[in-house]
Amino acid sequence: MAEASRKSQLGGPHTKEATEKGDNLECAVCLQNCVHPAQLPCGHIFCFLCVKGIANQSKKCAMCRQEIPKDFIEQPNLLEKPYQREASEGFDGGYQWFYEGKNGWWQYDERTSREIETAYKRGEQTSELLIAGFLYIIDLENMLQLRRNEPGRRRKIKRDFATIPKKGIAGLRTPETLVDSTEVEVSESSRGPVTPSNTPRSPTSGRESPGEDRELQETIDRITSLQLDTVLYDLH
Repeated sequence: MAEASRKSQLGGPHTKEATEKGDNLECAVCLQNCVHPAQLPCGHIFCFLCVKGIANQSKKCAMCRQEIPKDFIEQPNLLEKPYQREASEGFDGGYQWFYEGKNGWWQYDERTSREIETAYKRGEQTSELLIAGFLYIIDLENMLQLRRNEPGRRRKIKRDFATIPKKGIAGLRTPETLVDSTEVEVSESSRGPVTPSNTPRSPTSGRESPGEDRELQETIDRITSLQLDTVLYDLH
């Protein structure tokens, strides 16, 4: 009875202190302690990856069915930043598990990394994990992550030091990569239209010397004079 009562409150209101710290929060999706707890606008709190799975599928809160904003996954309301605790933690002197993304590596979240490490230490060739609402097979023999129902969707994985350069943790960017990506966006947005290389362009310096102007005018005058001479010759 007590257990049923406890489960009925999962994902519901939490104490202010626990919410602010992000501690001892249980996720109503995976029924475990929240990893990177994220609070939706409706107030319900879940693991970030659990919210990501919901957003990719039903697009509604698992508790109250309120719609999840389209930009929530890119700009989540996190109660605990992933780099506050996980950035320096690791196994056997600082190792962590990573999966390959575009232009870099992402570190797995603490729970997933721990489950992969357990299978690795046991000498298992494969392990099956639930990540963001999808079942994945972790192939430790070939160091690959494959989606169970779509084996064509695969990523390389590796066990490496937690201190290596990375894009972030479990899809959440670290402050350094967040700043870098913002600078790139600002730099690109500040650029004007690029003129095609085969399009004639006028001088852009705006500092042509008076001598260049006189030479240009003299050339125009000579061409005009030649044209007039030709016309007069034809008339005679």
